[in-house]
Amino acid sequence: MGLERIEVENFKSYVGRHVIGPFDRFTCIVGPNGSGKSNIMDAVTFCLGLGARHLRASNAKALINSRCSHASVTLHIEDRGERRGFRRHVSNEGRSLYFIDSENVGYERFKEAIEEMNLLIDARNFLVFQGDVNAIGNMMPMELTRLFEEMSGSIKLKEVYEERQREQARAVSVCSSLFEERKEVMSRMREAEEVKEQEGIFRRLVDRKHEIQREIVLHELMEKRGRKRDISDEESQLELESRGVQSLIDSKEKEVEAYRSRISEIRREYFEADALMSKEKETIAERRAWKYEAEQERDKRRVRLVEVEMEIKSKEEMISGKKREIDRRRREMEGVDAGYFELCREEEERKKRLGEMDAKKEVIDMKEKELLQMCGEDREKVNTLDLEVFSCRMMRDDCKRRVEELRERDEDLQGKIREKKVVRGNTRVKIDALERSEAELCRKVLHHEERYKKLVSEEKQKNEELSWILGEILRIKGKRRIDDRRSMVISTVETLKGMFPGVYGRVVDLIEPTQDRYETGLSVLLGSHDQSVVVDTETTAMSCINFMKEKRLCKMTFLPIQSLRDGEERKGMDDVVGEYCGAVRRAVDTVRYDAKYKRVVLFLLKEKLIADSLEIAKDICYSKGMKVSVCTLDGIYIHGGGHLISGGGVGRNKFQSEELDELLKRRTRILDEVRRIQDCKNELSYVEVCRERIEVWRKSKAMEMEAMKDLDVCIEGLEQEVMENKKLLSEAEESLRHVEKEMEALEGKMKEHRQKIEEVEGSVFCGIFPNAWFRSFEEYKEARDCGAFGLRRMEYENVRAKIELRIEMLEQEKKELEEEIRGLREGIEKLREMDNNDGMDVDVDSSEVGVLSEKRRRKLEAFEKARDEFKEINEEFRRLVEKKNELDQRIVYCASSKERVEEEIKNVLSFAVLEEIEIPCAGRRPAGEMSIDEIDFSGLEGNAEELRRELEEINQKISSQAPLMRIEEKDGDRSRYAKISEEYERQKAAAISAKNEFNEIRKRRTHLFMECFEKVNKELSRIYKCLTMTETSEGNAYLALENTLEPFKEGIRFHLMPPNKRFREVRLLSGGEKTMAVLSLLFSFHAYRPAPFYLFDEVDSALDKTNVSRIISFIISSTAQFILITLKPSLFQHSDGLVGVYKDPHEDASKILTYRLND
Repeated sequence: MGLERIEVENFKSYVGRHVIGPFDRFTCIVGPNGSGKSNIMDAVTFCLGLGARHLRASNAKALINSRCSHASVTLHIEDRGERRGFRRHVSNEGRSLYFIDSENVGYERFKEAIEEMNLLIDARNFLVFQGDVNAIGNMMPMELTRLFEEMSGSIKLKEVYEERQREQARAVSVCSSLFEERKEVMSRMREAEEVKEQEGIFRRLVDRKHEIQREIVLHELMEKRGRKRDISDEESQLELESRGVQSLIDSKEKEVEAYRSRISEIRREYFEADALMSKEKETIAERRAWKYEAEQERDKRRVRLVEVEMEIKSKEEMISGKKREIDRRRREMEGVDAGYFELCREEEERKKRLGEMDAKKEVIDMKEKELLQMCGEDREKVNTLDLEVFSCRMMRDDCKRRVEELRERDEDLQGKIREKKVVRGNTRVKIDALERSEAELCRKVLHHEERYKKLVSEEKQKNEELSWILGEILRIKGKRRIDDRRSMVISTVETLKGMFPGVYGRVVDLIEPTQDRYETGLSVLLGSHDQSVVVDTETTAMSCINFMKEKRLCKMTFLPIQSLRDGEERKGMDDVVGEYCGAVRRAVDTVRYDAKYKRVVLFLLKEKLIADSLEIAKDICYSKGMKVSVCTLDGIYIHGGGHLISGGGVGRNKFQSEELDELLKRRTRILDEVRRIQDCKNELSYVEVCRERIEVWRKSKAMEMEAMKDLDVCIEGLEQEVMENKKLLSEAEESLRHVEKEMEALEGKMKEHRQKIEEVEGSVFCGIFPNAWFRSFEEYKEARDCGAFGLRRMEYENVRAKIELRIEMLEQEKKELEEEIRGLREGIEKLREMDNNDGMDVDVDSSEVGVLSEKRRRKLEAFEKARDEFKEINEEFRRLVEKKNELDQRIVYCASSKERVEEEIKNVLSFAVLEEIEIPCAGRRPAGEMSIDEIDFSGLEGNAEELRRELEEINQKISSQAPLMRIEEKDGDRSRYAKISEEYERQKAAAISAKNEFNEIRKRRTHLFMECFEKVNKELSRIYKCLTMTETSEGNAYLALENTLEPFKEGIRFHLMPPNKRFREVRLLSGGEKTMAVLSLLFSFHAYRPAPFYLFDEVDSALDKTNVSRIISFIISSTAQFILITLKPSLFQHSDGLVGVYKDPHEDASKILTYRLND
């Protein structure tokens, strides 16, 4: 299962006792920053006994909450079916107690019980703190080796291994010294017998040696005195010549300064003329731009004038339509008023007539009853017909109203169609205006477009040429600086060779390629070492360095042959060279050199190859994984670490000063050409402006065309509505005619029945009707029973109110349109005024530019002429300075040689003092105090070389014949020899025993280390491929030992190849790639020694979503328990459970919430 739960009490931000957990197989600890998430990891670290440096605290007391006096942490862990509790308690005094299942134990037993569960405290194989990923990723090879030793347990044998190694070394050393001592005693015993015979010969040889040494010393002193005088004479002559050259330099320097001042003045005048011309060009360009902008604004205003005029025309037509409708509505209102007046008049007349008939009302009522009895049936028919007529009248009114509505809608639709057609006409006018303007501007642009394109092409070509020239100038200047330094190095090396016999020269002078094609590759492989100086010993190198410091000469690298180690070549080099059948060769095999420089060549070119092509070099370094450096014939260098360097050949780009001056002149000419092209382009800049304007017009025309299409669609729809409305209108008119026809038939029937009723009324109301007011009783009855006046009056009032409201709305709309027209007319006036103000074209005169350009050209010619003159004077000045420097160097060389000769004289005199050689001196002074000029060389005879040869022969004889011991010591040597032999045999047996014990410890330590390394390396490759696999590729990772025999003595290199990238070391990767690599390594350790649980603190901070999902997939597929402190929802949403941590603001303490997602 792993870690079941954690119990913390008063630990850091946790006050009181808290149970954190239970923890599932995949649990995430979440919470805001500062809430105390990382304190959970600190609690685990504290409980398991890790040092305070991992706990973000200075000591154990600092882990106790400030409000409490003690703290404790308990871990409940299940491992292989056994549950155990590990508890650590710390008091306020900083004392710690350790408990296993409530039993108080010592730290060593506590640590041993934890490590039995594969929780390695020192290696921390189950904990990853914040920053650990970066720390592991940046580990050096030896640090990785240390990690593997802790993981494998081989580090426990380190002390024993080192102790056994020291014992073996001591035993071997004692044996060696006893052996040498025994050998020496035996030798003395053999030589003691010959001592007496050699003593006489030896004494005579020593006397002769002293005589020869005296003569040799005198010869050397005389030779050095001559050399000193020659050097002094040469130094005096050189100083005299140097003073003469210095006087010439001083006079020439004044002339150079005068020319510099003159050139500066001419340059200033040239720049002033150039600035004036540029300013004038800018002014002309501004005026030209102003002109173009004015023309553009004028065109816009013209288009706007057309649009406004069209809009005014449209609004005027709308006003005319409004006026016509207002007149029609007013006529309607006049008709309504007339009808209302007639209605009122009829009502008054009706009331008057009824008033006249009030006197006969009773008689009329009696007659009416009689009439009803006589013609009641006809009256009922008339009433029925009247109802039917009323119904038909209502239907007729509805039909009329429907017809009127349809006619009004037809008028509205027709009005809308007219408005849309007016807008379409305006749009068509705009399009035509834009097309005319575009055609006119295109004709204007077409004339200059070809010239403008030619200028653009020419400018591009000149800029490319200028870029190339600038690059060449920079390269030449860099090469010149390198050549100057090399010249200084060469002269310094020559000086050193003359002063110190042990200086052989520069590396580049001592070796040469066997074939010319290897020259570039060797130059790159040697790098800066081609200028390094080869010397015999470190003493010579230090003497050279001190001399250079004293004289303040250039910096150099020295390679002392005696101190260089040639070492063993990496295994597998022969196989690589043989595999490619001559396409690859060792770098050391491509150079010729003297045998005494072999160590230097091996030091510089060991484990370096030269390949024919880059593909072969890549195959060796990347595919085969060889840790060698390979350079191609064209100078591409793949370093053993994986990075590439682009190199160059030796002696390439040898430009002279004349070529540099020619390039500078070409640059000036091209810059003038570019300026001229820019001026011509500025003159034609309106072409671009016109193009932009044409493009804008085309877009506007396209928008107007789209608008016109929309208007056509709208007009078509309105016309379709008109057709449908006409169809409805015809149907409504047909219904109206049918209703009127039906109503006429009903009125005919009513008329027949009314005639019958009138005949009866005439007989019944005879003498009453007709009279002056009513023609019949029916008319009287109708007047008496009429109640429609109120309804008809309301109807008239409603109709009149509607008409008045409509007229008022039309008047308001007409007024608004008139206001809009007035505003548009004012805008037209303003646009016309602006046209009148901008009527004049801007005068662009470039004559002043021509004058300034001519002035600038003259100044440039004067500047170039002065520069050429200055170049000649400066060249002469430079030659004088070089000559002066050469003389100074020779003077320094003479002074140094003189000092060296004087030092040699002192050494010879000191040697004479040490050897007790008597030197003849005029003043009879001791040899250590006398001067070279005081020595008497008058009695000197013989040849120094013959004397040296004789001295060498005497030294050889003395060395071979010198007595080694007194003959009396022979018996003591025999007893000592026996004693030493006995001790030697005893120490020899002890050394063999120590060696066997050491080999056994080394074998065990190597076995433990390699067992861990091989398993982890195998799992690392598999896990990294799994974590980096994509649809098209996958990553690769491996560990490489620097020492396969004793791997713990040297480092481990961690190499990776992320998908679609090359191999590189882990510390060279980006943050996300490094995190994936380190996690792969940590997961690989699980395969070797699986821990019960793993606790990671925000290791996903540098990962993107893709890598987070890969980590999740791996964790879910794994059988181990993972507890992750994280802030990313994309990670913790896939966990089995969550442990939430928050800060209680009232208690200022951390609190815990647990949530199981699977429940």
